[in-house]
Amino acid sequence: MVLLDSNIFILDRFFLRDALYPQNKLLVERLASFEAAISTFTLLEICGAASFRLSHAELETWLLRFTTFYPVRVLDTFGLAGRDAGAWWETFIAQVPGNVLKKMTFGDAVLLSEAENYAVQAIITWNIRDFSRRTRLPVLTPTAFLRRTLGS
Repeated sequence: MVLLDSNIFILDRFFLRDALYPQNKLLVERLASFEAAISTFTLLEICGAASFRLSHAELETWLLRFTTFYPVRVLDTFGLAGRDAGAWWETFIAQVPGNVLKKMTFGDAVLLSEAENYAVQAIITWNIRDFSRRTRLPVLTPTAFLRRTLGS
């Protein structure tokens, strides 16, 4: 399973004239051919960014039915199932600031925590510099991922 960053979906929906759009579209069109996921936090980040451009109804549809638009798995928040929220929060608050101290934004720090907790095969993002030298996980652009994995 690979974990996808929010920028892939924001680019696909709102930046059709961006130079990266054609390469991004190739990845989006092939999402069903491999195990792709986003974290619950990434879904919230996507919807927050989209809230400035979507109607209330469209935004609600994205938030509640994202997987009908994109064939990805929305991961449950790692470690929360069957645990007291307070106990989960203690673990979360100990882990994420450690990533922030690596000079990461909060969103990237959360994505990295979820990726490492789920032991994903790779993080797919257009912003590989945000993760470089901050994890042992492979961090690939959509173009590099497609070349390596699907031979495209």
